[in-house]
Amino acid sequence: MGEQPVHDERFLILEERLPTGSVLFPGTTAYEQAIFIGNLLYRFETPSAVVQAVTDDDVAVTVSFAKEYNFELTVKSGGHSYAGYCLNQGGIVLDLSSMKKVDIDYDNMKVSIQGGAVWKDVYGPLDENHIVIGGQCPTVGVSAFLLGAGLSPFSRCYGLGIDNLLEMTIITAQGEKVTVTQEDDDPDKRDLFWAIRGGGGGNFGVTTGVKVKLHKLRDPGGIVVCGDLTWNLPEQMESFMEMMNVWNTTTWPETVCADAIWSYNGDQLLGQLTIIYNGTMEQCNNDLKPILNFKPAKNDLQPMQWFEWEVKDAAFDIFSQVYHHHGSFIFAEGAITPEVVGIITGLMKESKKIEGSSCHILWDHIGGVTKNIKPDDTAFPWRDGVYVTTVKAQWTDPNMCETMFNFVDRVKKLLVPHSVQGKAAYINYIDSTVENWQEAYYADNYPRLQKVKSKWDPTNFFKFEQSIEPIDCKKSRKRESDWKPWGNYALLKPQLLGNPKTKEEVYALDADIRRKFY
Repeated sequence: MGEQPVHDERFLILEERLPTGSVLFPGTTAYEQAIFIGNLLYRFETPSAVVQAVTDDDVAVTVSFAKEYNFELTVKSGGHSYAGYCLNQGGIVLDLSSMKKVDIDYDNMKVSIQGGAVWKDVYGPLDENHIVIGGQCPTVGVSAFLLGAGLSPFSRCYGLGIDNLLEMTIITAQGEKVTVTQEDDDPDKRDLFWAIRGGGGGNFGVTTGVKVKLHKLRDPGGIVVCGDLTWNLPEQMESFMEMMNVWNTTTWPETVCADAIWSYNGDQLLGQLTIIYNGTMEQCNNDLKPILNFKPAKNDLQPMQWFEWEVKDAAFDIFSQVYHHHGSFIFAEGAITPEVVGIITGLMKESKKIEGSSCHILWDHIGGVTKNIKPDDTAFPWRDGVYVTTVKAQWTDPNMCETMFNFVDRVKKLLVPHSVQGKAAYINYIDSTVENWQEAYYADNYPRLQKVKSKWDPTNFFKFEQSIEPIDCKKSRKRESDWKPWGNYALLKPQLLGNPKTKEEVYALDADIRRKFY
């Protein structure tokens, strides 16, 4: 149990049912703050209890208890839920962060990973010559990454995360442990394996373990080339536009992954290509000649071991004092036209005029072998997508929420028409304001996902604002917008969080603020 008593007597029943070693915390303890990080718009939601599971049995007992006593149950398996769907108000949060064991089998080229692991738990024990298809950010949850398709800098060579998924173990809405693979004799299990590959987290059950493929890098010594090519805008606008046109009209080898980002460094607008090249420096320079000829103001490409390249995001740190909102789009090959580049650059200039905010627009580069799979072979439908693009807006004044949401809406209005089928979005960059999310995330695969949901969760136990629904089920509750209701839980002034230096200070301060709210 936690340090404080759980006042709801029903949780005493749950405590008795949980196997030895598991931990049940009341939702109002400071511990809760240790797992709720990120956007202030939902940071102060208060579940009735947090269960820190350590075994599959803990998960099964918690699911069964929540269903029996009609508690909303949400699952935290990482720290990057853009819309905060891993949290809830008054229900139970199932925290899997203690379930992070990783077993590497080099002989059979596969890795077994528990459902609460984040990618740094997997990358740490890997040797320098082998990789798994995981997230660039080391604190992204493994299971959630995979459930949402899983984009990697190495996807162009080895496929999406779901293309490398061999097996997944799930605790169903009935509290049963089920392991599924593509070769299952049971057609219902095969359908479930199809659905979890891109069907998103929180829909079909709680993932407690996965097995994924292991790969060797192209260079025997495990060398890759990483770094940024930077153009200063508008000073180098002509050169940048010409470079982007060459980029857009060239067929690039699978070894080249170029993520783009438009962002401000102070008052300087930057246009950048972040290169992650699966090979040596000599090979990289040779393959990138067509764009290196356009003389970036800065070229910091360097050979390194693959695990030296990590992307960290301050908005998901417990010290963060920002609000944020995202939108996403998936563009096909050849869609980064001069018109699109001009729209993005113009939007970035607009964002700079909104005082007290910051914004960036970026794409993750896929394609390559990810396009070799048919749209209906997995739940992720956008196999002709090559540029998975997101806009991210940040601000600190809650009075700016409406302004910033409206700005992101404007970005979407201008860029969505250029996306695949004029609607494609990426579920792992989930956006609570997308009205046609069924089509945007799943295209023609949504009806089949509903059939799978009807089989494995017919009462719609696992649900949230944008969850897949069983056939003939009432729609899940939907927020009028993301920012209005969360105003009840957001700080009037984010600066009230102060400038704590340690995690313990953060948790203590958050707990003190919470007591004032309630």
